[in-house]
Amino acid sequence: MYKALMVEDQKEVRDFVKEYFSIREIEIIEAMNGYDALSLIDNSFHLVLLDIMMPGIDGYEVCQKIREQWDVPIIFISALSEDENQLKAYELGADDYITKPFKPSLLYAKAMALIKRINNIVENKIYFGKLVLNIDKHCLIIDKDERKLTDKEYKLLKYLLEHQNKVIPREKLLNDLWGYDYYGDGRAIDTYIRRLRKCLGQYSYYIQTVIKVGYLLEVPENENI
Repeated sequence: MYKALMVEDQKEVRDFVKEYFSIREIEIIEAMNGYDALSLIDNSFHLVLLDIMMPGIDGYEVCQKIREQWDVPIIFISALSEDENQLKAYELGADDYITKPFKPSLLYAKAMALIKRINNIVENKIYFGKLVLNIDKHCLIIDKDERKLTDKEYKLLKYLLEHQNKVIPREKLLNDLWGYDYYGDGRAIDTYIRRLRKCLGQYSYYIQTVIKVGYLLEVPENENI
């Protein structure tokens, strides 16, 4: 679990980001202004999400003061979209800049990319929607809970993820996954799909049945990171 300091005077923005990040891998610690931020920042943080226009000291000054002591990645989040605002942020040591309004999925993707690059973290994981497939452990992570998969369940889920948004016929799934020279109607794969859906629990709808053809793994756009 990573830890981010979010410096933002608008509660609705903090709540919006915190809710999206809370079921993923970044814990949000809130600061309502620059003074709060500077009193909270320490070596335990992996990231700072920083607004510019705040009462008291603005985000530029907060960034400058943080940079005097810490190398933590900083992403500016601001309604100021002019080039000069962004250039000033980068000159003061910002690592990225995103303008309001923004999609939480985009902010999360930028945050994780920065954290991994700065900390040189190599993770063998596939992220999809609100779930994570851990390649090393052959397990599914749902709401921070690890669920072990059987060999067939793991191979099937990984295959579907590698072919997201594509309809895969039953026969192709059998042949590609287990090398079956199968000439029947491919119904044997249905059993494995049922087991996998059970593993997905409340997210079983990610795997869709295409009548008389096969299966499709598709994550709703509003749930994708």
